[in-house]
Amino acid sequence: MVARLAVFDIDDTLLNSKKRLLPSTVASVKQLRANGVHVAIATGRNYAMAKPVIDALQLQDYVLCNGSAAFAGGQQVHQHTLSRTNVAKLVEAADHQGIDVVVESLDRLYCHTRPSKLTDSVLSNFKAPDLAYDPDYYRNNDVYQAMMFYPDEQDHLLPHPDEFSFVRFHDCGVDIIPKVGSKALGIDKLAAQLNVTPENVAAFGDNQNDREMLQHAGIGVAMGNATPDIQALADQVTTDCDHDGIANGLRQIGWL
Repeated sequence: MVARLAVFDIDDTLLNSKKRLLPSTVASVKQLRANGVHVAIATGRNYAMAKPVIDALQLQDYVLCNGSAAFAGGQQVHQHTLSRTNVAKLVEAADHQGIDVVVESLDRLYCHTRPSKLTDSVLSNFKAPDLAYDPDYYRNNDVYQAMMFYPDEQDHLLPHPDEFSFVRFHDCGVDIIPKVGSKALGIDKLAAQLNVTPENVAAFGDNQNDREMLQHAGIGVAMGNATPDIQALADQVTTDCDHDGIANGLRQIGWL
């Protein structure tokens, strides 16, 4: 039997607009496993933020922090952290502009300053765990990615070090990840561990940080709630996250 891997974004893909797993999604994941398909997530969340979904679906394979970490069978197989020097430069510039920065380990979120109402509002939308206050965490520890909280029109106020990519995940939220990294890279590392070739990977997503994986996977499936530019990158477009998009998409590609 040819090894296959189905990889899903979490927010507005696996989870519906109310941040819940649809019964059809849970049943689809169960059926994929029964069919011998590997099932994984590829998310911008770190482990602490992804854990409710990992636990609910009993996942052993996952790509976290927009590809900066990958786990196969619960064991870490890939790591790419941010340069402490460049993170410090970014934090300094953000401080000057009054923009909040949150840095991420695999297990926690650390705020550099007391979070604003804007930051609290964005994070609550994703049911993020409580922030740990540690102004100097980024100076002395590995950081897998960072988040900054500001609208598009403030983007020009910040430096963009060559090492970093700025990927918007919310109208007022941006992920800071390694420029050479992406969900696609993390999926490649995971697939190699599972002996799955790229053409036998199906990826489902809806947002800007899903662009690379939708293009790179053997089959890219965009959710019906994805914007037109994301849908244009995919091989297939399914129904939206509130209307059985996962189940319908898997049927479209013949995996259910």
